[in-house]
Amino acid sequence: MALDYGRRRIGVAVTDPTRTIATPRGVIERPKRGAPASALPRTLTALVAEIGPAAILIGIPFAMDGTAGTMAEEVRAFARALEEATGVRTIEWDERLSTARAEREILAMDLPQAKRRQKGRTDEMAAALMLSAYLRGVAAGDAVGERP
Repeated sequence: MALDYGRRRIGVAVTDPTRTIATPRGVIERPKRGAPASALPRTLTALVAEIGPAAILIGIPFAMDGTAGTMAEEVRAFARALEEATGVRTIEWDERLSTARAEREILAMDLPQAKRRQKGRTDEMAAALMLSAYLRGVAAGDAVGERP
């Protein structure tokens, strides 16, 4: 399972039983603005319980120079809270440029404009792209740890 954390929405992606295909699974709305990262949506913890992933890949928005800024620390706090609430290990993933890649993928799908602009479409696609890259790394022996 992979999550693209955002202050408004969390993009979700899952993998198939063979752990070869990453599929967008939708978005989960975050609590009201200003809520701490540790305020987990109930729908997220319920989804984790339903899916039962071995691990959860969480995109960390590092700066282009590789440093972790304020948003990266917020996402890390969210990951810790999620791990504590669900008991499922979280894995950090460098998500630099994932939104730009997701937007390009969505454009390439040649969807009608209304579908392309659907709230959360970019978030769930970014999560799927991260998960797909992680799964390729695991298959190639480059990624460390359990498969999400």
